[in-house]
Amino acid sequence: MAKTILYPVTPVIFCRSLATIVYSISAICRSGWNNRSISPCCADSTTTDICNLAMTQSDYTIRKAKWPEERELLRQVREPVFVEEQGVPQAMEWDDDDMMAYHLLALDQAQRPIATARLLGNGQIGRMAVLPEWRNQGIGTALLLTLIQHADSIGLQSLFLHAQTSAEAFYAKAGFTADGDHFMEAGIEHQKMVLSFNQDMAEELFLAQLGKTPELFHLHTVEDHQAHATCMLRQAKRHLSIFTQTLDPQIFDTPPFVDAVKQLATRSRFSRIRILLQDNTLVVQQGHQLVELAQRLSTAIEIRIPGDEYMDYEENFILVDELGYLHRKQAVNLIGTACYNDRYRANRMQTIFNEAWEFGTPDRELARLHL
Repeated sequence: MAKTILYPVTPVIFCRSLATIVYSISAICRSGWNNRSISPCCADSTTTDICNLAMTQSDYTIRKAKWPEERELLRQVREPVFVEEQGVPQAMEWDDDDMMAYHLLALDQAQRPIATARLLGNGQIGRMAVLPEWRNQGIGTALLLTLIQHADSIGLQSLFLHAQTSAEAFYAKAGFTADGDHFMEAGIEHQKMVLSFNQDMAEELFLAQLGKTPELFHLHTVEDHQAHATCMLRQAKRHLSIFTQTLDPQIFDTPPFVDAVKQLATRSRFSRIRILLQDNTLVVQQGHQLVELAQRLSTAIEIRIPGDEYMDYEENFILVDELGYLHRKQAVNLIGTACYNDRYRANRMQTIFNEAWEFGTPDRELARLHL
C-alpha cells in the first residue's frame, strides 16, 4: 500500500517542568511516530513512549479543516465517537466555539475522515477523537503534537485541556501536568491538565543524543535537571546508576522520569538500575513512586544505603550506560552539568559509585514501606 507523508511536525514542542518537557520534545531525541494513539475524546490508558516521536510515513494525512465548509467531515468522526460511543448529548458536542476554533482533520488514503481535534484561542485543546478502527496507530499523538506546534507558532504561552482520567498518562507524556481535582463533564470524569512552553530547553534537548553529543550542558534549575535526566534515561540501553542525597521528588518522583525508569527496567533481562540513597527521611515521610516501582520490579531495580565512607559524600550524579551523566558538586545546590557522551568522566563517577555500592547495604526501612 502506498504511503503518505504525515503532516510535518517540526521540533518546536516545549513544555514546562522537566516532568513535562522531556516527554514532548526531548522525546524527539529519537525518530518515528509512536505506534499508539488516543482513544475517543482523549487517549488510551496505555503508556505512550513519546521519546520516539518525530515525523514518519503513514497511511493517513493530517491537515487543517475549514469551518463551516468541512463541518460534515468533522461530524463523521465526532458524532460516532462522542455522541454514539460515549453518550455525550448532541447539544453539548456542537457549540459556538467551533466557529472560531482551529480544527485538525486526519484523513485516510481515500480522503475519508478518521480523526479530529481542535484548538481554541484561549489555548484549550479538545474534541480529540479517533475512529475505533484507526486507534493505536499514532494518530492521536500526531494530532496532539501538531496542535502544540501550531500553538507555539502563533505565540500561545500555554495550553490546557480537559482529559478523561483514563487518558492522563497519555497527556503527561506530552508535557501536560494535572491542575486541580477531578471533575465530571458530560457524565465522564475528567482532569484539567496544562502545558507551558520553553523553547530554549526544547532546542537544547533536540541536540542531545546519548553516546553522540559531546557538548556540556549547564544546569541551573529543577526543570533543567528534570528535562535532561528524563531525556538521557529515555535513550538508555542497559544501565542507570543514581547517587542521591534525598531522591529529590521534584526530579525523581515525576511521572515522566518514573515511566522512563520502568521502560528501562522492563526492556531487557540485562537491565540494571541501582540507586544509592544517603537519607531516606523524605521518602519515608512522603512516599515515592520510584521506590514503589523498585518494590514491584525488584529484580531490575535495587536501592541501597551507601557505605559509611560515602554517607557524607557531597556530590550527586546520575549515570546512564557509562556514557552520559548529570552531575552536581553539592546535593543542596542545583548548579550542575550534563553530558551525553563523555565516557572518561562517566567511568570515573561509575568507579566511585561501584565502591559505595559494594560497601552499601539494602535499605530495609524502604523495603517495609507499603506505598
